[in-house]
Amino acid sequence: MKAHVFASCILMLPALAVGQGDPKEVKIDGKRHLDALKSGNGQAALELVKAREKAVPGLIEILENDSPFAQGHAARALGSIGPRAKAAVPALCKALAQTDFVAAEASLALGRIGPAAAAGLIASLKDDNENVRSLAASAIKEIRPLPKEAVPPLIEALKKSKESTPGRALIIDAIGAAGPAAKEAVPTLLKSLTGKVPPGPEDVHIVVALGKIGKGAGQAVPVLSEILKKKEGAWIALRFHAIDALGGMGPAAKEAVPGMFALLKDLSGPARLKVLQALTNIGAADKDAVEALNEGMRDRDPVVRVHAARMLGKIDPNHLAVVSVLIESLREKDARVRILAAETIAEVRPRDTAVVEALTQASRDDDPLVRKAMEGALKKLKK
Repeated sequence: MKAHVFASCILMLPALAVGQGDPKEVKIDGKRHLDALKSGNGQAALELVKAREKAVPGLIEILENDSPFAQGHAARALGSIGPRAKAAVPALCKALAQTDFVAAEASLALGRIGPAAAAGLIASLKDDNENVRSLAASAIKEIRPLPKEAVPPLIEALKKSKESTPGRALIIDAIGAAGPAAKEAVPTLLKSLTGKVPPGPEDVHIVVALGKIGKGAGQAVPVLSEILKKKEGAWIALRFHAIDALGGMGPAAKEAVPGMFALLKDLSGPARLKVLQALTNIGAADKDAVEALNEGMRDRDPVVRVHAARMLGKIDPNHLAVVSVLIESLREKDARVRILAAETIAEVRPRDTAVVEALTQASRDDDPLVRKAMEGALKKLKK
């Protein structure tokens, strides 16, 4: 349908009246709003969104033929319409090569249209223009689940991209968004780590992506373990991302456990908690970790104490310090800590009768969520 045909109609669209359940009609003058958009009135695009797919043909024509200002607002309107604007995918993919404003809006719109845009975006990942490739990557990472067939062109796009460019980071993020399906990208990601001193922002994106790939990124463990040893400047931020990434790999990251326990001794508070959470995900606690975990149970942060007790409880559920920390945590002021303590007791299952007594008392808590957690833990202990 041509834009002038659409514009000659008065669109009668349903909308809910405020405070009522019955729809009432809203009149949208297609011709007036399209002409206004072409004349530089961006507000007109917002009105056209109300027409949903009926506005798409006219918006496509503006996207293909008008000024960059009108094109950008047309792309934004198509994105707001969402999946109903799937007919605009070819025009939006073409617009990725336009001026920055138009291209950025086209990328956002394609991501909002969703799975219907996948094929067009995969084709755009193979474009000769680096900017088009990176904007296509930015859009396709918004599609859930990210199509598996997008991974090979994303890898090729990363190989072609220039180091330390914003577009390169967008491609890396898209690879990470594919999760375990991007396992084949791990060698390219590792090769892309700059190794610069200090590390650059791009390295953070790579480490985060490796963590999202998970156990399939096991070959990255030695590299991430080396990052754990860095203690100065910009390495500190990258080190924390490496901890998260290793935790995301689960048991595949066991090789990193000694380094993580060594790091644990030098940390406190939220930083120590981050390491404990990663170690919990790896499932790597053993008798050699007892000293570090005992230190964690003496931390000022009650959440850190509970996580340390959970790990040590998996080695010895009746360890006196574990029992003591968990009972004390049931009395913390913060309800979230009390709930966490109950959940930990349900998981560790210490046999000490004092734990049952403390749970029974805590099950009379004023907070209903806390009571529910206590009751759940008591049921599991009785089993």
